Amino acid sequence: MHESPIVCRLDALSPQDRMRHAALAGRIGPSARRIEELPGGYAFQFPDDPSLSRTVLEWVALERRCCPFLEFEIVLGDEGEPVVLRLTGREGVKAFLEKELSIGRSDS
Repeated sequence: MHESPIVCRLDALSPQDRMRHAALAGRIGPSARRIEELPGGYAFQFPDDPSLSRTVLEWVALERRCCPFLEFEIVLGDEGEPVVLRLTGREGVKAFLEKELSIGRSDS
């Protein structure tokens, strides 16, 4: 199996897609209620909001193209439960996410 390098491929998105991706990220980033550290990445919890869920799904569709090394898991639980987006991957992905998403590790 071929492993993609752990590098964003901005050329995988058109200029319009990059603008849309940035707009979506600008909406979902501040909407995260909680960020949980996982062994291979992070889980982000969002409010149970159908519009926000669609935004997360659209963001993932674009993000998969520019970051094919990431593994995505979206959990849509029972009504009222948070929407969970898990971003994980192989060795090095967690450090990449910390840098790219400005996530501080809590190693205390």
